[in-house]
Amino acid sequence: MITFIKTLKYDTKPENRDIFEYLSQLALQKIDPPSISNASVYINADFVFHSPLRRVADTLERKENCQAISVDALREILFDIPKLCTREEWLYSGSSIIRNRFKSAFIADQLPVSRAELFDEIRKVLLLLASKPQSSSIYVVSHSFRLKIIEAFIKTKGMLESDPVLIHQFIWDDQKTYPFGAAFCVDQADLRWLT
Repeated sequence: MITFIKTLKYDTKPENRDIFEYLSQLALQKIDPPSISNASVYINADFVFHSPLRRVADTLERKENCQAISVDALREILFDIPKLCTREEWLYSGSSIIRNRFKSAFIADQLPVSRAELFDEIRKVLLLLASKPQSSSIYVVSHSFRLKIIEAFIKTKGMLESDPVLIHQFIWDDQKTYPFGAAFCVDQADLRWLT
């Protein structure tokens, strides 16, 4: 079984900062804040694959024999908030406008990273997970949009790549992608179609 977990809480509204500018720098990975969660993600598994970003890596607590592997392809997907919406639109609509415009940019292939590159990264990660023994317990700790694209890719058996409009079935404007620390599970057998 593979358990995919969203990173724990980190500061999205720091005091004495321009929040729009802060979130814009965060989305482009110009800053890498630490987790502010008082908890850790305890991993009782054979393997944990995780984003190298600090807000993920710093929260991992694992059993002694767990092999932890930092995977660059599990970083959050880069997106440029000022190119997705204006400050005024964001002040009026908040995160819902970012989710809406992220989907539009994904469909139009206008994110800072191409869709082809995103799907190459996803296949790389999923093939890595599928290569582990079927009896292995595996955790993956990453970020909201990255996990949503991975989940959509798995559940559509790769059709998301040729039909990116399917993303609307997985990301909704008026709902958080996942709460901090939320998870979804996939059986390794569900990845057989990749090979």
